Amino acid sequence: MWKRKYKCLIYLPLATSLLLLLNSSPGIGSEVSLTLIYSSNTLGEIESGCCPETGNAGGLARRSHTIKAVGKEAKNRLILDVGDTFAIGPTGNEKEREKARKRAEFILKIYERMGYDAINIGDTDLVLGVDYLKTLSKKSKIPFLSANLREKKTGQPVFEPYRIKEINGLKIGIIGLLTPQLPPYLHKEMTGYFIEDPIKVALNMVNGPMSHCDYIIAQAHLNMMEIDELAGKVPRISIIIGGNDRSFIFPKQIHSSLWAQTDAFGLHIGRMNLRLKKGAKGFVDALPGKSSRVSDTGGVNTYENHLILLHPGMESDLEIEKLISSSRDILKRPLP
Repeated sequence: MWKRKYKCLIYLPLATSLLLLLNSSPGIGSEVSLTLIYSSNTLGEIESGCCPETGNAGGLARRSHTIKAVGKEAKNRLILDVGDTFAIGPTGNEKEREKARKRAEFILKIYERMGYDAINIGDTDLVLGVDYLKTLSKKSKIPFLSANLREKKTGQPVFEPYRIKEINGLKIGIIGLLTPQLPPYLHKEMTGYFIEDPIKVALNMVNGPMSHCDYIIAQAHLNMMEIDELAGKVPRISIIIGGNDRSFIFPKQIHSSLWAQTDAFGLHIGRMNLRLKKGAKGFVDALPGKSSRVSDTGGVNTYENHLILLHPGMESDLEIEKLISSSRDILKRPLP
């Protein structure tokens, strides 16, 4: 009798654990809602109207208010920046570079308040110095990603190559990629570092440490030809958020991946409402008026994309506005 009771005491916790595991993992065809918020090419812009190209649109205070508003209605949220976050271009001398670095630290502080999940390293960010970015990343609450920016001595990535987030039982992989096509003024910043072929690195990652992911999002600071090649040769990448060429792209299917990106100077922020099904392939646009009908999608994922212009009529995050107003002395734009 005691043996039977002893066996029950062993099996009952095991059965309970198994039941909890099964309930927490989505089965084939079950649906998970995820709101993806994405940005790129902020280029060190903090306020609206600071650059002729922006008019009076943009600004991190408006972006912060928008992200907070989305957070109130979206249970599952992922906030990503694709790169060229911190700087607009090369500085004239070391004094001006120090100004740019202080500005970058301030931007990072606001990004932390906005709740970003990852920042990809863009080529223009490198003007601050790779060693400086390494130091900044160690102080940051947000992971800096770059799978193919490597140290020459060791061949190891300078920053985290990827992150995996679990959302309602789905494993979402996020990989950071950087174009090797650097402008000449950045060559001096690469002493001790090199940029490996992003396609080769992406293949190694998605077929290796990221192979158990249900979906993979590439933060791809690549040119358009590189993005097309990435989608063609690495079909396991589900969504590509681009940005190197500084123009917005409404979501479109390339090969088996969905590709979208925002424009420059923080004028817009992207919001993509995703309904992901475990084991599903491909995406269908679920916005009203689109030709595809959601009821006919079966085992296909759906998305609704909104490219949000941060216009002057929008509300701003007052806390961020106060923070900016109290920090004018460190926000002077560095001279080229």
